[in-house]
Amino acid sequence: MEIRKTTLLTETLFGETTAQAQMESAIPLPQGKTLERVLSAESEAAITDVNCRDGAIVVTGTMTLKPTVESADRQPYAFEAAAEFSHTIRMEGVTPDMNARVSAEIPACSLRREDGGLRLKATVQLRTAVFQPTQIDCITGLDDARGAEVQTAAVTLKKRTLLGAHSLRMSEPIDAPRGMTVIRASATPLVNGLVKSTEGMLPQGELRLCVLYGAADGGIRREQYVIPFSDVVACEPGENAFASATLTSLSVTIEDEGTATVDAALSIGVYGCTSETLRILTDAYDTASDFSCGVRRAYAENYEGAWSQTVQLNESIPVPSHMKDAYLPLYAALRPAVTRAAVEDGKGVFEGVLAVTVVYRDDDGIKQSFTAELPLLFETEAKGTLPIVRFRAFDATLSGSGRTVAFGATVSVEAEWYRAIAFDHVPELGPGTPCETDCGMLVWFADPDETVFSVGKRFGVPTARVRACNPTLSEPIKEGTPVLLIRSN
Repeated sequence: MEIRKTTLLTETLFGETTAQAQMESAIPLPQGKTLERVLSAESEAAITDVNCRDGAIVVTGTMTLKPTVESADRQPYAFEAAAEFSHTIRMEGVTPDMNARVSAEIPACSLRREDGGLRLKATVQLRTAVFQPTQIDCITGLDDARGAEVQTAAVTLKKRTLLGAHSLRMSEPIDAPRGMTVIRASATPLVNGLVKSTEGMLPQGELRLCVLYGAADGGIRREQYVIPFSDVVACEPGENAFASATLTSLSVTIEDEGTATVDAALSIGVYGCTSETLRILTDAYDTASDFSCGVRRAYAENYEGAWSQTVQLNESIPVPSHMKDAYLPLYAALRPAVTRAAVEDGKGVFEGVLAVTVVYRDDDGIKQSFTAELPLLFETEAKGTLPIVRFRAFDATLSGSGRTVAFGATVSVEAEWYRAIAFDHVPELGPGTPCETDCGMLVWFADPDETVFSVGKRFGVPTARVRACNPTLSEPIKEGTPVLLIRSN
């Protein structure tokens, strides 16, 4: 008898957890600058390294802070600072051979004046999914087995794969207000479509750009731009392909009166799904009892693809009672964070908070700011059993005056879906065991969930003979149904 085998490489979800790392750091001002008040602070966290150890996941990363402040002479300016962080997440049972996917967000961030500079206090929220890689030895077939009855099943394993990546540099002219300088710029790249080309895959999208300009009298003006982009990524088309773009650098420079140049660099990745389908042995027996099967249950986390949704958020935000009325809203800084991602009653439920820092001028000409938190909720049909989620917010607008300001923004949720599957397999054959009866005729009253195969295996009778003796039998066999069996040498 020849036994055909293969080895499946799978990943299963070991566990999920959320942890928070607290950061506190002194932030020096740029050389020669003074500070009167902090207007807003944009911040983001990036993971640089993840290591699984015995009973823990060690995460390191960098928090980038982009404060917009006002100097002693009421001139607004912005600068950038970075601080590294490291955090150990305890999880019982984690071993060094496991893989962890960690996302970082900043649900809380505050700046205050201290010793001629700034003091940062922030919370970095780490959402972690730990996957356990497993090698599963499977028998795929039996050749020349005497009197063998076999059951097989097709198993499909799907994995998320980077199909290709490319860096794109952009340099585009934009209209700029006359007589003003650039305070700061921020942008969000969005991929709106992905089409096949003769050279690979062609992501098409747009850069949603927001620029704050400053006037000589200390005024602030916000302008928003949409800059289209497209790029060919050399790769083979894949199942459930999607593209993701990350902004790696951005600068806006005034060139001439009324004209500025945007220089940006994007990292674009095209992801897809690779699938492998194999037919494996799930059970077997032989009428001569030459061998036996040890059936085992295995698990895998299959990648099901990406999903996204974008909505327009419109809210009225009250000015805190201790602050003066808003005379002229200037701009808003956004910081979204996911607080919960779950699958409930066949739906994906994604909850979060959008922290909105509102900057406005009061009727005395003084710039004021405060931060409000707006709840976020997305629901969609579940595309799997495990979502890995992130929120993004952009295109913020402010209007109105008095005790409330009208706020608008575009908010998107992006989820990658995984589905847990289970399958039976036979890793090896063992020695045969005698059947429960000798030769002759027997009437067996079926146990719950029995099949023609399981009854035949129990008594060493070929499935064809079971069916021949019981032509009206249907599967699954109803509990207590009499099954006629004839066993011979």
